[in-house]
This record gives sequence, structure tokens and C-alpha cells, in this order.
Amino acid sequence: MKQLCASVLLLLLSIALHAQDCHPSFRVQQTGKGQPMILIPGLYSSGKVWDSTVARFAGRYECHVITLPGFAGQPPIHSDTLLRTVAHQLACYIRAHHLNKPVIIGHSLGGTLALQLGILYPQLTGDIICVSAVPFLPAMSMGSAITVDSARAIGDKIRQAMATQQATQVRASQNYTLKTMIRDSIKIAEVMEMAVRSDPATQGQAMYELFSTDLRPALSNIHSRILVLGDWIAYRQFGATHDNTLANFQQQFKQAPKVTIALSDSARHFIMFDEPQWFYKEVSQFLQL
Repeated sequence: MKQLCASVLLLLLSIALHAQDCHPSFRVQQTGKGQPMILIPGLYSSGKVWDSTVARFAGRYECHVITLPGFAGQPPIHSDTLLRTVAHQLACYIRAHHLNKPVIIGHSLGGTLALQLGILYPQLTGDIICVSAVPFLPAMSMGSAITVDSARAIGDKIRQAMATQQATQVRASQNYTLKTMIRDSIKIAEVMEMAVRSDPATQGQAMYELFSTDLRPALSNIHSRILVLGDWIAYRQFGATHDNTLANFQQQFKQAPKVTIALSDSARHFIMFDEPQWFYKEVSQFLQL
């Protein structure tokens, strides 16, 4: 009898935890009609980075724009597995809203999250579009031979540094960083305001997970087509070229069964800001619009 009671208790606890995971910690803004499309921003960003993209595609897609927990004023959650937790919540959101194979578009960290969603729930996701995103971030700058063990220690130091930043420190660091990622000063100012409203501990945890999670071997689990849109020009001073950047993307995505890679030769990290027409063209061709 005691064993039965214990089993029932464990079952109820499991159900409660599952329900908690399924309660979305992210904010969603829905616009448009048609096939579902989920848009996920990157570090320090809100869903507003997708405003122009939504305006372009809302005539044919029902756009579900995400702002992640701890990003741009959205209340944070405390998790040692932030990206995996949000991926589970996204899967629950897809099921709860009966979204049939939604297109998943993610920028930077959002693109990595899109890949994780496709790996964990291949039956739920439609086409995946990664904008300036890779399955293992350290391999972009440290070479494909870098291991998770080596990168984890670096990520932990970055996490500690980011987690303790005050708003003035975030503004100072992002004032430099965003100028390397976006050409337009108005867009830089917009993202800056998102950054100072973001939870520093969440941003540090997210960056740590990008350094300590290698999704490359699991890409073969993804059933969807993948479009990868990359950039390189801002890193030219560090030795980046079109060819060696393309080779890195190809190496990182070699386990993906259905992948298309295209590089912009003029856009910085926020490709959809710097070269919107090129971005729209590549996305439209991929989605066969």
C-alpha cells in the first residue's frame, strides 16, 4: 500500500512539474493569418526586432512573436537549463494552440533555440530559419575542434561577468558591441533600450548555455528543412572571409540532413536590419513564396 501511495505521489508530482514546464514564461504577440510562424529574438532583445519581418510576412503567415523570459522586461525564470526549458514550453505552446508545423525563425540565440526545438520535437516543427546562428557558438571563433569541456570554463567566466552587470555597465558594453552588429544608429538605440531592460543573470545563463551546449551531433534528429543565413563582414579585422566563414557554417551544419546556407557580404549580425531586402528574398525563396 505504501509503495502504491508513493507511486501515485510521484505521478502527481511529475504531472505538476510537467504542467509547470508547459506554462509559458515567454510573452507572445500574434499578428496575421495563414500558416503559423514563430519568431524568436536573440540575446538582450525583445520580439520587436522582428517588427519589419512580421510586416512583410503577416499577409501570408500567422506570426507568433516571442519575447523570452528575462529579456527586455519580460520577468525572468531561474533555471540551470534555460534554453531546454524554453524549448519544452515552446513545444507545449505549439500543441496548446494547435499550430501545424510552424515555421521557426530565430536570430542568434533564438536560432540556436530553434535548432534545439527541432532536435527535441522534430514532429512539431516546420521549416527552421537560423539568422546569424549556429549549433555550437564557440566553434565560430575558436575552431571546430573546440570541445564543450574547454568552452564551458570560458562560458562560466562570461556568465559570472554578465550576471553582475548594472544597467550602466550593460549600456556601456552594449554601446560598443551593438556598433559591431548593426549599421543603423536608430536600430542600435532601439536594441540598447531592450538590453538595459533585460535581466543580467538570465543573459549570463543564456550565454553560458551557448558555450556549454554542442548541438552539432544531434542535428541529424531534425526532420525539417533548415535555412542558415550568415554574416561575416564585421569580423574581417579578425581574419574572417566569405570563404572561411562559409566553411565554418558548412562544418557546423554537416549533420543536418536538409540544410541551405547563404551568406550576406554586407550585413552585420542583425541581418534583418542591415540588409532587409536580401533577407526577405532569401526567406521567400526558401519558403517558396
